[in-house]
Amino acid sequence: MDLSGVPTGGTARVAGLDLEDGPRVRLQELGLRPGGELRVTLRGAFGGLVVAVGADRFAVDARTAACIRVAPVAGARGATDVAP
Repeated sequence: MDLSGVPTGGTARVAGLDLEDGPRVRLQELGLRPGGELRVTLRGAFGGLVVAVGADRFAVDARTAACIRVAPVAGARGATDVAP
C-alpha cells in the first residue's frame, strides 16, 4: 500500500520510495527512510499529507505520497486501519 492509504493518526513503516533520485534523497535527508516509522498527522484538501517522523513534521503532496510504499506497524495506534 502507499502512504495515501494511511488514516490520520495512523502509524506505518516505510517499505520503499519509488521516486527519482532527487526527491528520494531529499525525503531520506528529512528522515523518511525504508524501515523508519512515520505517523500521518493531517490530511490536506487535495490529497496532501502532513507526516511526523520522530519530532519533525513535513508536508508531502498527493503525487509523492502515492510513491511511498508503507506497511502497518503492529500494535501502533491506527495500525489496525492500515491494510498490508
